[in-house]
Amino acid sequence: MSRSLAFIGLFILGLSAVAATVATTDDEVKRMREEARQLRREADEVVNRARIECQKRFLVNACIDEAHEKRLEMLQKARQLEIQARQIEIERKKEAKEAREREQAEKQGTSTEPAPNAPTPPLPESAPPADPGVPASPQ
Repeated sequence: MSRSLAFIGLFILGLSAVAATVATTDDEVKRMREEARQLRREADEVVNRARIECQKRFLVNACIDEAHEKRLEMLQKARQLEIQARQIEIERKKEAKEAREREQAEKQGTSTEPAPNAPTPPLPESAPPADPGVPASPQ
């Protein structure tokens, strides 16, 4: 049992190192998601194996509770990988959308961004506010 817990600890450390790197390609996002799925599967396997091993011990419930805590830690790491992958996808979609919009604006001959040194047009002057006690004069 202690060997499997040591393996799990090393596996989690390896995943946290992987999660710290910044993904730059779609393959890396897919890899992150696959690692998260694998981590979830292994977390379930840990609990199943622990239940069998814990039956041989005197404090069965404490042993099973410990296995469940390890499972939760692994699931949290998996969730963090999934969140990071999703954030990367969102950022890429946002960049692609902005690029499409810039391209569309260039095709139409207009720009969505103001020119860097272009003066801002003056605001139209508005009429002074009417006095509520005085009726408006007909024009």
